[in-house]
Amino acid sequence: MYKLKESPRIKNIENRWSNSVEKLLYNWHWKDNLKHKEIGEKLNIPRPTITRWFKELKIPTQSHTRFTNNNLLYVGPNRPPKKLKPYKKPKERIQVNENFFKKWSPEMAYVLGYFTADGCMFINPRGSRYIGFYSTDYELILKVRKILNSKHKIGVWEYENLKWKKRYQIQIGSKRMYQDLTNHGLMPNKSKVLKLPSIPKTYFRHFVRGYFDGDGGISLGNYFKKDRNKPTFILHTHFVSGSKYFLKNFFKTLKKQAKLRGGCIYYKKSDCIALSFSIKDSLRLCKFMYESVQSDKFLERKYNIFQKALNHWGA
Repeated sequence: MYKLKESPRIKNIENRWSNSVEKLLYNWHWKDNLKHKEIGEKLNIPRPTITRWFKELKIPTQSHTRFTNNNLLYVGPNRPPKKLKPYKKPKERIQVNENFFKKWSPEMAYVLGYFTADGCMFINPRGSRYIGFYSTDYELILKVRKILNSKHKIGVWEYENLKWKKRYQIQIGSKRMYQDLTNHGLMPNKSKVLKLPSIPKTYFRHFVRGYFDGDGGISLGNYFKKDRNKPTFILHTHFVSGSKYFLKNFFKTLKKQAKLRGGCIYYKKSDCIALSFSIKDSLRLCKFMYESVQSDKFLERKYNIFQKALNHWGA
């Protein structure tokens, strides 16, 4: 059996590091403040073997107290420098007009109306503020993103039930936009506590059009009544909301500005209230919402149904 100093493993270490094993172990332990385990990792040798070498070569070992003090005070001869984390380039902010909701305009009123219907806002666990737009109409999400001058990616939600339509969305992280929407009276989980924002009269029709593209509907076609043999060709429009308070004030302002004569509010479901209009008021509503408005500021699918109705009644 080899004596320790004559061991081939010891000789390999000495040849590799060009120094005696006694000096290597002493300097690593006392000058570089390496523990037996760390020396073992440096030489790829188990810690118990290093401890045994210290004893056989009669190299003194530091006390645990000295190691603790060195770690706490960050002192000690030739202590290796603290490793720096690799530099990571900060993420570039995705382009969007963050001042969009600060000043009234037809475009701003339209998007605000749509957001009031189908938008959401939330704060994540880290405190970041987000606003989101959702729709089953890809065309609508594209138009809203363009109006906002946004480069955000459009996400897609697909459901296991193939009868359900895909849902498209964009999410924007912006404290500024979040706060501006809050200033207009909007909030997270707004559906049942929603209030009508204070909207200048000039821009109200654009707000209505945006809300209609989000939470409005239109029906055109034959309707069979029980007491008649022939079908009746009808036109029906409606707005829905979870807040009766919002819908009442919305109806009051809409009826006055669009010069509507009828309309009624009723419960469509237990958690959904609807505002409904029949033929003549629907045609007046069409003129109110779409007159002198370019096609990049409304959902063409609903607009085209209105056009069929206008052609039919010659309005």
